[in-house]
Amino acid sequence: MSKPPSCSPPLPGRVAIGRRLASAALALALALATATIAGASAQPVSFASRPVTLIVPFPPGGGVDTVARALAERLSANLGTTVLVDNKPGASTLLAAAHVARATPDGHTLFIGTPSLSINAALQPNQQPGDPRRVLTPVVRLARQPYVLVAGPALASVQDVGGLIAWAQARPGELNLANSGSLTAPRMAAELLADRAAIRIVTVPYRGGAQAALDVTGGRVHGSFAQVIEALPMLRNGARALAVSSRERSPILPEVPSVAETFPGFDVSSWSGLFAPALTPEPVLDRLNAVVNEALADETLRARFREEGIEFVGGTRQELGELLDREIRGWEELQRRARLQLD
Repeated sequence: MSKPPSCSPPLPGRVAIGRRLASAALALALALATATIAGASAQPVSFASRPVTLIVPFPPGGGVDTVARALAERLSANLGTTVLVDNKPGASTLLAAAHVARATPDGHTLFIGTPSLSINAALQPNQQPGDPRRVLTPVVRLARQPYVLVAGPALASVQDVGGLIAWAQARPGELNLANSGSLTAPRMAAELLADRAAIRIVTVPYRGGAQAALDVTGGRVHGSFAQVIEALPMLRNGARALAVSSRERSPILPEVPSVAETFPGFDVSSWSGLFAPALTPEPVLDRLNAVVNEALADETLRARFREEGIEFVGGTRQELGELLDREIRGWEELQRRARLQLD
């Protein structure tokens, strides 16, 4: 059988050879590009092309700042670049949160969040930068410590949580508990206790924990929820630890019961976590999570802070996100029931 006639005349030999060479070159280029992409994806993520900045929403010298600076030192070595700490206090941590939310989402600007992140979202949701679950993305939990419910000499007859509740029930609206600000976890712990115990209290805001501690030990206010590092000097000066605010007892105060032993499920802790701007690439977030977990596993670092009641946590990005969401929903529910006033 004869072949059908060609639809087009045969190409001259030189042209045909040229086309074959062009096709081969194109195939080679595509192969090289594919190999380059595959090789790049197999390489460890290296985003730290310039210094990384940890934004701390408090002045220098506090507990969160101290943790941030110790972490920055180790991360500098792990990432192979300088890690700086930049303190941006103000507006109950909203100023720092907004700064990071607006930053380029490349992992070079990070935020150290605390319970104020969830409290702000629940009690003043219209404030900038908005819902932290939308404008920030979790990297890893850093540390936690319980608060200590401390009773001063003005509550000389009270020895435990049950005694405190009985005292408050007999004197409605007279119990006053100091805190370091109306949008802080110590204030919210006191409000949650009042809600669970069905008692009326007065929360007394101070500009910081130091003056509040002086007034508790001086008998000018009845007591407070204080961080362990603030509570220990108070206990040495005649105050008494009634309970810790975490679900379990604290290793540094093992003889002190938890509030949860009286009110099951009660759990309010001071915590810190690392956040990046929303839309930060997943490989960068994973790399940050890995190097921070590595730093937090340093036993020398852990022992140094354990003496102050601070426990390093670490873990997955998801765990930090779940903590933030759980707290926001919990404070929103408390606000619906208690109608808390902002000072």
